[in-house]
Amino acid sequence: MLSRIMSATFLGVDSYVIEVEVDTTNGLPIFNIVGLPDAAISESKERVRAAIKNSGYEVFPRRITVNLSPAGVRKEGSAFDLPIAIGMLSSFGFFNENSDTEFKKRLESYLVIGELSLSGDVKRTKGVINAALCAKEHGYLGVLVPYENFSEASIVDEVEIVGVKNLTEAVEFLTFGKKICCQNQPELSHAEPSYPDFSDVKGQSFAKRGMEIAAAGGHNIFMMGSPGSGKSMLAKRLPGIMPRLNQREIIETTKIYSSAGLLDEELPIIRSRPFRSPHHSASDIALVGGGKSPKPGEISLAHNGVLFLDEVGEFSRRVLETLRQPLEDGKINISKANYKVDFPSEFILVLASNPCKCGYLFEMHSSKRCTCTQSEVKNYVKKISGPILDRVDLYVEMRRVPQEELLKYGKGDSSSAIKDRVEAARELQNRRYDGMYTNSNIPQKYIMEYCKLDAESGELLKSAGENLGLSARAFDKILRVARTIADLEGSIDIKSTHIMEAISFRKK
Repeated sequence: MLSRIMSATFLGVDSYVIEVEVDTTNGLPIFNIVGLPDAAISESKERVRAAIKNSGYEVFPRRITVNLSPAGVRKEGSAFDLPIAIGMLSSFGFFNENSDTEFKKRLESYLVIGELSLSGDVKRTKGVINAALCAKEHGYLGVLVPYENFSEASIVDEVEIVGVKNLTEAVEFLTFGKKICCQNQPELSHAEPSYPDFSDVKGQSFAKRGMEIAAAGGHNIFMMGSPGSGKSMLAKRLPGIMPRLNQREIIETTKIYSSAGLLDEELPIIRSRPFRSPHHSASDIALVGGGKSPKPGEISLAHNGVLFLDEVGEFSRRVLETLRQPLEDGKINISKANYKVDFPSEFILVLASNPCKCGYLFEMHSSKRCTCTQSEVKNYVKKISGPILDRVDLYVEMRRVPQEELLKYGKGDSSSAIKDRVEAARELQNRRYDGMYTNSNIPQKYIMEYCKLDAESGELLKSAGENLGLSARAFDKILRVARTIADLEGSIDIKSTHIMEAISFRKK
């Protein structure tokens, strides 16, 4: 007898509907699974047999064939355990499809995913939010998921999410529409996450201003300074002044972490801006993603948040060059022999580096002097290529804070005060670009429309271009930064003071 159950899988972060066909016939008791399954799916045969038996159902000694269609898409993971088990029960005749039209309708209207334990319990699995989005996209009524994944999937609206704790509950829902667990839509509102406060950082007013501009317009920033000047402190505080994630961003970010299997069991929804800080020994695959089975890398895990590369001069040049495409396009395309995937990667890039190998090039008047030769300084800086620097909007040089300033008890602006200004600037951008862009990634047509300069500002920018040898991309960067500075002041027009401040953040 043949039965069909609808399920879903994902490749990268993109989801696909999978039809699970189960056929049982008389013959030698053989269990085959076909349709490009991986090792975890092939091993599900023993889990499914034991789960069915320990749930009180009988496993008949028959020839069982499971086909995962379309056969051309490789399937991974243990999420097909539950649909295979339900398909087997249906094929064994435990459900009378001819007399129960509601059962047949539910089989056709719900996607089913979940891993089974030997006892018949349905265990959490990764990629559940991807399946819920897939159900919504393809017009399914709902999705049957492990109860532990219920909160994660429920942030997707217009789709019924049914959480089950074991195989018996799944059977009772499909047969009678009975939901065992009381389930409610989780509330998206949440307490503000706790970040270190900007007021804790002494001095460095220019660098703090750069961070505020970066947060307000989504700009990339490069901090070059002496050891102990506060580069890491400022980078870790940047997410605390960025606007809250909206619902679209929450779903996007949770989707990435779910597909990577990195969601917290206690807090399965990503509600705060990601902050990723990979070590300089990270490989290019660890940074951009990919591998034998496509997994998101650090740049995708930083989507809608911050990617911090500390001591960027210690990263290999090959790894840094992989940042070109995501910085330009907001996504990374990975092509291998057996797959091609796109991972989203819209983030604020924060680079931090010492100015030389010993780190004290800027401390000319302190007790610690630079011991590097001119050649060593030049070679250290050359590790970061021009094309990467050209994609950085803000450049900040930082020196160690004098001791007398460290002893002052006065505090600068708090993170909450800076965040209020940032959110006001972002609101202006949302209205201007219909919520589609920030100033850092607007298309060229918006630069022509919203970054117009008067005669004085135009001459100022032209003179800076001649003196600094700016590229066309650098011209655009200055205009975008000036637009953000104007937004922070609530100004409709870009003024000469905004242009001058934007130029002050270019590398000389």
